[in-house]
Amino acid sequence: MFTAVFGLLLIIWVVIGIDSVAPWEQALIDLAGSSPQWVISLFRFGYALSLLYVVGLLVALIAGGKERRPALRDLVIVAVGSAGVVVLLSLTISDVWPYVLPEIGLDNPVPRFPDLRVALVTAVLTVVGPHLTRPLRQFGWFVIAATAVGSVGLNYGTPSYAIGSFGVGLLSAGLLLIIEGSPRGYPDPEVVASALARLGAPVRSLELAPYQTWGVIRFAGSDPNGNDVDIKVRGRDAYDSQLVAKLWHTLWYRETSRTVSYSRLGAVEHEALMTGMAQQAGLRVPQVTAVGSASSEISLISFRGTGGPLPETADVSDDLLIETWKQVRRLHERSMSHGSLNASSVHVGPEGPVITDFALGSLAAESADQASDVVELLFSLSLLVGEGRAVSTALQGLGVDRLVAALPYVQVPAVSSATRHLAEKPKKVTSALSSEVADQAGVDVPEPVKLQRVTLGDLVTVGLIILVGSALVPLFTSVDYAEIWAILQSGNWALLVLALLMGHAQFIVQATATMFVVPMTLPFWPLLTLQTASQFVSLAVPSAAGRAAMNMAFLRKFGVSVTEAIAQGAIDGFSAFLIQMVIMILAVVTGDVDLNLDVDTSDVQWLAILGVIVLVVIGVVVAIMKIPKLHDKVVPVVKSAWAALLVVFKQPSRALGLLGSNFIYWNVLGLTLWLILEAIGADVAYGSALFIAAGSNLLVGIMPVPGGVGVAEATITALLVLFGVEESVAFAATIVFRVVTFYLPAVEGFFGSRWLEKHGYI
Repeated sequence: MFTAVFGLLLIIWVVIGIDSVAPWEQALIDLAGSSPQWVISLFRFGYALSLLYVVGLLVALIAGGKERRPALRDLVIVAVGSAGVVVLLSLTISDVWPYVLPEIGLDNPVPRFPDLRVALVTAVLTVVGPHLTRPLRQFGWFVIAATAVGSVGLNYGTPSYAIGSFGVGLLSAGLLLIIEGSPRGYPDPEVVASALARLGAPVRSLELAPYQTWGVIRFAGSDPNGNDVDIKVRGRDAYDSQLVAKLWHTLWYRETSRTVSYSRLGAVEHEALMTGMAQQAGLRVPQVTAVGSASSEISLISFRGTGGPLPETADVSDDLLIETWKQVRRLHERSMSHGSLNASSVHVGPEGPVITDFALGSLAAESADQASDVVELLFSLSLLVGEGRAVSTALQGLGVDRLVAALPYVQVPAVSSATRHLAEKPKKVTSALSSEVADQAGVDVPEPVKLQRVTLGDLVTVGLIILVGSALVPLFTSVDYAEIWAILQSGNWALLVLALLMGHAQFIVQATATMFVVPMTLPFWPLLTLQTASQFVSLAVPSAAGRAAMNMAFLRKFGVSVTEAIAQGAIDGFSAFLIQMVIMILAVVTGDVDLNLDVDTSDVQWLAILGVIVLVVIGVVVAIMKIPKLHDKVVPVVKSAWAALLVVFKQPSRALGLLGSNFIYWNVLGLTLWLILEAIGADVAYGSALFIAAGSNLLVGIMPVPGGVGVAEATITALLVLFGVEESVAFAATIVFRVVTFYLPAVEGFFGSRWLEKHGYI
C-alpha cells in the first residue's frame, strides 16, 4: 500500500507542475546539454542498460523452470501494467505517445512524461526484487538511477519527469502487490519444519509467532516431548537489515563494535555461539536445539526453554528484577555484551529470568557496549515498573560501581529506536533516570558522553550548505564574468586588497559592541569568531535572526539566561538601527546625498496616517495585555530588555562604547564600498557610499530573505546606478562588495562555527 501511495504522490507532484521547469531542473538540463560527447555516450549507455537488465531478468526467469514461474508471471503482468499506465498518462496529459525506443531514429527529442523506460525498470525491480539475490537487486537500483540520468541527459525527459516516472513504476508495482500479495522472501512453516527435521530437531504445530522483527521471522511450535520450541529464521533480507543498522550506527553514533555477520548462516552461528558462551558464564539462557541452513535462501536457529515474556505491567517482583540484573553482571564480568538488552529480551522461566536474543552480542565488548546494555535495560524496565524500582533493583543486582559507570551514557542516543518509541517522551525518561541513579547512588550527575557522531547541528550545517548552493547558483550563473573581470583587471588591486581587509574589520567592531552590551568579561577571540559564524548562519535565515540565535547560544555558555540574551541582542540591534538611521538622515540633510526624488506630498493626509499608526500601536498593546499567552511571552522580554537598557545607559562609558562601535561599523562598510568604487574608477563620494551601505542593509534586514541573497545585490546595484555609476561597473562593484563583506566571511564562518562547537562555545 505504501509503495502505491508514494508513487501516486510523486505522479501528482509532477502533474501539478507539468508546464513549468524549476530553476534547479533548468540548471541540470543546461549542464547536461553542455556535456562533452563522451558524457553523452555514457548517457546513452545508461539509458540502454535498463532495457538489457529487464530482458536479462526475463531470460533468467524463463530458464529458472517451475520454481521461477511466479516471479516470471509477476514480471510480465507488471511490465504490461506499467506500460499501460505510461501510455494512459502520456495521452491524457500531452496527447502524445511515449517514447519506446528513442535511441533509433530520433534526432531532436522533446521531453515527454512519463518515461516508459524508467517506469518499466522500476516496476519490474520492485515486484521481482524479493525473488532476486541481493547483488542483482542492488544492481537494479543502480540501473534505475542510470536510466533516469540518461533520460535527462538525452533530453527524453526533465529531472521531475524522471522522478514522476519512478512514481509510475512504484504505483504499478504497488497495485500488483496489493492484489496478489507481497513476496517477503520468507519460507512457509512446512519448509521450516522440514529443515528442522533434517537438522535432528523435529517440531510439530509450527506457526508464526505473534512478535516479529525486520529481516528475521519467528515461529513457535513444540518438540515430540511437548516442550515449547522457538525458531528464528533469517531470510535474504536479514543480512541487509543488519548491515543497514551497522552502517547507521557507524555513521550516526560513535560506535564501531556492533556485530554484523557476513552471511545468514554466520548470523545464526554467531547467535548460537553467544548463547552457549553466556550459558558458560552462568547465565540462564535458552538451550540451542538446532542451527544451520535450510536451503540456499534461509538459515535458522531453534531454542528450547525460552520461557514467557515479562508481564507488560508493573506486576513484576523485585526479586525477579534483581536476579535479572545479576545475570547482566555475570555477562559483563566475562567481558561480554548482549547488544540489544531490553525488557523483551528478558523472559520468565520456571527457575527465574531467562536472557534471550544474543544475535548482536559481542565476546570482546568495550565498556561503552556494556554501558549501552545497562541503559537499554534500565530504560525499558522503567517503562514497566517506574524509574525508582528500576534503579533500586539495578543497584542491588548490578552493583553501584557498574551502574554509576553507565550513568554518563543514560541519554536518548544510547537507547535503541525500538525501545525509545515505547515512551512518549524519551528525553524526559532518560533525564528522570539520570537523576534517580544519582540520588540513589549518592553521586552527582556527570557530564554526558558524546555518543552521536552526527548531531542535529551537523544536519543543520549540511542544510545550510545546500541552501547556500541553491541561493548562489542562480545568482552567479547569470553573471557576465568576462565583463566583470575586464573591469577589475583594469582596477587598482592595492585598493581592492585594502577593501578586503577593511571588510573584515567589521567583525572586530561587532565584537566590541557585544562586549559593551554584556555586563561581563567575554573572551575576545571566540567572540570575534562568533561574528563570522553568524554570517554563515545568516545564509539560511535573515541576518538579524541568525546573529541573534548565535549570540544567544554563545552567551548561554557564560551563564546568561535566554531572556537576558534576547534582551542583549535587542539592545545591540536597536542601537545599530538607530545609528543607521542617523547616518542616512544626516547624509540627506547635509547634502552629501541627493536622491533626486520628485515626490509631491501636498495631498498626503498626514493626520490620517498618524491616526492609523496610533490605532495600530494601541491595538498591539491591548492584545499583549489581554491575551495571556502573548502577555507571558512578550512582557518578560520587554521588562528584561528595559532593565538591560537602563544598565547600559546608566554607565555613560558603556553607552558611548556601544553607540560608537555601531557608528564605526557602518563607516567600515561604507569605507569598504568606497574603496572598491575607487579601485574600479567609479566616481562616488564617500557620503554616498556610506548611505548606500547603510540603506541597502536596512532593506535586507526588512526582507525575510536568508542572507539577503539577491535582494542586497539588486538594491546596491540600483542605488549605485541612481548615483550615476554605469550599470556594468555598478554590478561589478556590488559583487566584489558582497564577496568581501558577506560571502567570503560566510565561508570562514563555516569553519568558525565548527571551532566554536568543538571548544564548547556554542
